[in-house]
Amino acid sequence: MRESVPLYQQLKSELLDKILSGAWPPGEQIPSEAELASMYDVSRTTVRQAVGDLVAAGFIVRRQGKGSFVADLDHPATSTTLYGFAEELRAAGLPVDVRLDVIEMRACPDDIARWLRVPRSKQVLYIERTAFVNDLAYFHERSYLVPPFQVSSRMAPDPKLYDSIYGFFEQNGVRINSGSQTISAELADPDDCARFGLRPPAAVLCIERVTRDESGAPVEYSLVRYPSDRYQLRVQLLRHPH
Repeated sequence: MRESVPLYQQLKSELLDKILSGAWPPGEQIPSEAELASMYDVSRTTVRQAVGDLVAAGFIVRRQGKGSFVADLDHPATSTTLYGFAEELRAAGLPVDVRLDVIEMRACPDDIARWLRVPRSKQVLYIERTAFVNDLAYFHERSYLVPPFQVSSRMAPDPKLYDSIYGFFEQNGVRINSGSQTISAELADPDDCARFGLRPPAAVLCIERVTRDESGAPVEYSLVRYPSDRYQLRVQLLRHPH
């Protein structure tokens, strides 16, 4: 496994690859924590974190007293309306200014290629954006897109075209249908502190999202970092009688 990527994220990618490739079909019981730790030569804590992320993202379900099983991806455990991150802020009535930091075609990193189900080193569209509200940075997003067309390095794109990633897709004939995401907390790194005006130690929320089109094919992987005091998640919960 690669030293530059946390072990649990590497393991999560390995396990997700088995699910998405069909090696572990829906309904199949996955190996126990101890078995996975032995198979991948990692600690049970690493296994627990990787599997926990996949449970939160809806790829794995835990059954009390029975173990963990591959979820039926056509019937996720929880769902809510899919909005872009800037769309969420605008829906809350905030004046959002999205600034395009980087846009270029680049080789897809191995771990992200697994999420997007593309060959390693495939050229994908890489976009970095920062969203501001009244000149205060609210989030920073790094996105890898499987674009509907090639982007030339000589292009001078209109930043407004990428103000909404989902709008960009839809304007180019790609209909966004669903997504799954994992939210975790981390300590702010030096870039976070500089970008968001934070004093260490400070917390940031990391939102890892995979978005799919109508066919179910992944078209975007994004990693968004928010200062913890600038993001709220509201989910409607229903209890069904047993």
